Amino acid sequence: MAEAKSELLDALATSIDEDRHFLEVALGDCAPGEAAQIEKLASLGLVTPERAYRIWAEQLGMPFHPLDERSLDLQQLHRLPLDIAMRHNAVAVEENDGVLAVALRNPFDLLAVDEIQEVTGLPVQVVLATPRSIAAMLERMQRGSSGIEGLIQRLLKSEIDMQSVSDADKLRRMVGDDAVVKLVDHLIAEAMRARASDIHVEPQRDGLRIRIRIDGDLDTLYMLPAGLHRAVVARIKVVSGMDIGESRKPQDGRIAVSDKVELRVSVLPSVLGEKAVLRVLDRTAAVHDAKQLGMGQHNLGLFRRGYTAPNGIVLLTGPTGSGKTTTLYTAMAELNQPDCNLVSVEDPVEYELKGATQVQVDVKADRTFANALRSILRQDPDVVMIGEIRDLETATIAIQAALTGHMVLSTLHTNSALAAVHRLCDMGIAPYLLGPALRCVVGQRLVPRVCPQCSAPALPSPAVLAEFGIDPARPPQGLRKGVGCQGCRNRGRNGRTAIHEVMYVSPELGAAISRGAADAEVERLATAAGFRRLLQDGLEKAKQGLVTLEDVLAVARTE
Repeated sequence: MAEAKSELLDALATSIDEDRHFLEVALGDCAPGEAAQIEKLASLGLVTPERAYRIWAEQLGMPFHPLDERSLDLQQLHRLPLDIAMRHNAVAVEENDGVLAVALRNPFDLLAVDEIQEVTGLPVQVVLATPRSIAAMLERMQRGSSGIEGLIQRLLKSEIDMQSVSDADKLRRMVGDDAVVKLVDHLIAEAMRARASDIHVEPQRDGLRIRIRIDGDLDTLYMLPAGLHRAVVARIKVVSGMDIGESRKPQDGRIAVSDKVELRVSVLPSVLGEKAVLRVLDRTAAVHDAKQLGMGQHNLGLFRRGYTAPNGIVLLTGPTGSGKTTTLYTAMAELNQPDCNLVSVEDPVEYELKGATQVQVDVKADRTFANALRSILRQDPDVVMIGEIRDLETATIAIQAALTGHMVLSTLHTNSALAAVHRLCDMGIAPYLLGPALRCVVGQRLVPRVCPQCSAPALPSPAVLAEFGIDPARPPQGLRKGVGCQGCRNRGRNGRTAIHEVMYVSPELGAAISRGAADAEVERLATAAGFRRLLQDGLEKAKQGLVTLEDVLAVARTE
């Protein structure tokens, strides 16, 4: 069996080598500036265009760029004037160390290179891309031109003076302008296409800055003329249901992009004008499978043991944006069975859970967490989810529900799982009630993932290793870091994963909490029940090459 497998692998390797040799010979006849031979090979089905162009790029000694969504730098897409880009079939890809990388349909067009260098004032490095991908990006640039450059020119040439508009009626007429509508729609579409979690519309003294948050990092998407600020913010306020005549008070609203995507909007007055932040709630990206949480088997076992108990309270802790709600919904999805009455009260309802009863907090209707929770407990629930425990009243009702036979799931803002005990006691919860009610507390952070396309072996500094209790003379194996590539926009990071700490409350630990034991005893008993700190979980993921120790420290040092 092993011998047959070896022969098969040898035959496959030989076939690949022969195939590559055939392609190199065939592509060697490609004339400068044309790709007829490649197109012919592709039309015959002998090779995909991308693979052929990659091999041709190697032969020419040029970089290859796929020009896909994940590897594209949005700031560079409109770097070239549209007329020059269309005339030379050129797409600006990225700028590194003062050199602009440009994908050209004809990589040997020296006149195009000279003109681009003259216009941009930067030396140009030509990269190779498939004609189809270049055509797609040029089409996108045309849409961008009508959505950004063209719209900006139309707005600035308008007779309306954006700075002098103060009357609400005039402002309403302005935000109804087709150019303003298309401009805001374009900004949202570009952010969604880049997988942004937040969109920041920020007035600056020298313009209107549009930034998007991707994988936890803020990147500038556009710098627009300052005169567009009031029109853009007013349009956002209109579609999110806010009062555009009110500019002195903070406001909140929502924009329904589709059935599955919603924007939660916040507008805040500042000295330079109103700033708008739009948070993307994408229900299609919800993770409701425990295997996709990134939680190790040890921590997952403790967490599941907590929320599958017949009663008690399970808490998720961590700062805003640490993925608490996603983890909470994963537990809810498992508990949400036909024989279970699951009711939640949330602000807002971020994901729809089929079969569950979900209640939206509405302060104007006096539907607060505490008031809604009282009503929920009269609805014969088996599992109750509270979006967040913010005050003593809500905490008291939650603890009482846990002690009277309900499973309660909620979130709490603390820096660590162990700190949840102090937080609830500081709110006014009696320790003798907390000990019997508490089942499990999960602390969570999101850490940037090392880009798999450009990861390389890493050796952290002795100071970093010391933070993890590691002897610098014997660093662990498997540590990786991203060196930067087109796929991660030269950040060395692509996506995020979670690190966790899970404090399962054993009978011994519950008794210690009830009698108000010292922190050292609580941690000792928690460790005996399987508790491991965030740094330990981060170290394990770093050994797997998923994250760097430096990034783990950046998020876990806040404990």
